[in-house]
Amino acid sequence: MLVRFRFTLLFIVAMIAANVLAGTFLGELPFEALDDWGIGLESVWAGDLTRLLTGIFLSHDLDMLVRQVIFAAAIIGYTEWRWGSVRAAIAFFSLDIGSTLVLLAAVWSVPSLADVAALNDVGMSMGGFGLLGFITTGIRHRIALLTLVLLGILVKSALDFEMLTDTGHVLALFLGFFAGFFLHCKRSH
Repeated sequence: MLVRFRFTLLFIVAMIAANVLAGTFLGELPFEALDDWGIGLESVWAGDLTRLLTGIFLSHDLDMLVRQVIFAAAIIGYTEWRWGSVRAAIAFFSLDIGSTLVLLAAVWSVPSLADVAALNDVGMSMGGFGLLGFITTGIRHRIALLTLVLLGILVKSALDFEMLTDTGHVLALFLGFFAGFFLHCKRSH
């Protein structure tokens, strides 16, 4: 059973280890760790593409880490169970990095978002929502499920709107959905 979910387990262990080393277990991710390892427009623009990976494994605080461990176990675990470890890893990292780059390009191209452009962020949710969109393409009631997830994001946004995060989740969900739809259509031909 452990071999079947090796990517999911390795991913969760890496998240926990990264947060222990960064100091998240002491309360919140220290600003220095966010500044050194988080994903942001300035760091990517400067050519530090390693941030596209390092930021994935960190969380802002212990509550976020617990939510992300549960989300990763469910979404990455399901994807790995359906398509195997290698495909799950490729899908996750492709969707996380791809969604992040599209979001950063959008932030860069909209002058009114200059204050957001200076922020660094962390977390695996872009890849998670991307996989969620990807997964929905293989489900019979995909539009209903996609709508339900969008409603969930909308409710969360209404309660606590975070421009970069909430927009990124919607973007990743749709990129994952279209990637999955494209691959399903390609397989049927």
